[in-house]
Amino acid sequence: MESHLPERTVTVEDRAAELGLTPEQTHMFRRHFGLDRMHYDRSVDLVEQLVQVAEQALGDTPRTDVRHLILGHALHGAGHLDTDILQVLARRLGLEHATVFALTQQNCAVSMSAVDVAGALLQTEPDASARALVLVGDKPRTRQAQLIMNTCIVADGTAAALVAWDGPGVPVRSFATRTLGQFSDGMLSSPETLRASAELRPRVLAEVMEEAARRAGHTLADIQWFVPSNPNLVFWRDAVPDEELRGRFFLANVPRYSHCLAADVLANYVSLREEKQLEPDRPVMFVAIGVGMTFSAMVATPRVEHGAVHR
Repeated sequence: MESHLPERTVTVEDRAAELGLTPEQTHMFRRHFGLDRMHYDRSVDLVEQLVQVAEQALGDTPRTDVRHLILGHALHGAGHLDTDILQVLARRLGLEHATVFALTQQNCAVSMSAVDVAGALLQTEPDASARALVLVGDKPRTRQAQLIMNTCIVADGTAAALVAWDGPGVPVRSFATRTLGQFSDGMLSSPETLRASAELRPRVLAEVMEEAARRAGHTLADIQWFVPSNPNLVFWRDAVPDEELRGRFFLANVPRYSHCLAADVLANYVSLREEKQLEPDRPVMFVAIGVGMTFSAMVATPRVEHGAVHR
């Protein structure tokens, strides 16, 4: 797993000014929602960001070993992605031979589904050297997608995972997901529907997390870190009312990165690895709730060779 952020950083006040927010709204994002700085560069397009992180993840892997190129993105609908983006990425990365396709409709939970789909495809490959490259990220073009429901300011950031069925990387132990289709309108929902979804969120999230832990042969008490997406601090305070449990949610990147659509979960794991905060052979759980009420949780176990360190 790797992540890429543009070099340019801005303050929440900088982005708020670009988005035309009032001083009161800006204050709310800093003091209430917990934002501080973020990486954002209007001049760097999504393809360039995805190519950068893909090259990091591929390293010296023979390109012929990569049989599938999967792009997971949170935004869907006409106008959010160029229609030829997958062909461009395949050509830039030397993966013209690979099967290429995109996954969406799960918003910020899409990265875990993409890894799960990659694993399922590789399970059918007779060659053990076969790999799938998962790329995740978005570059919102509209103000509505850059400022989500006045609670989240979207920043730049992409992530990648090179997936094998039985390779040397971080083993994925389980995956659980659930979508509540009655909330599929997402950002276009009525105030009443938004309130109803907020009331259900803690219970359904807890059920999906417990299911993922159980499938991996663990309980939630065994998890060393929960690795979530970065909508804002208040979102997770409300979604996870248990303070002890929430204390193991890695939220340090909310003020550092803000919300990088689709890429947060993998990028946050990379931060934990680079900051040497992972203990070997203790499970972590990736967690996300996508707008439209898709709940996903995935358990993986880092080892010393994956950057985990003994304490």
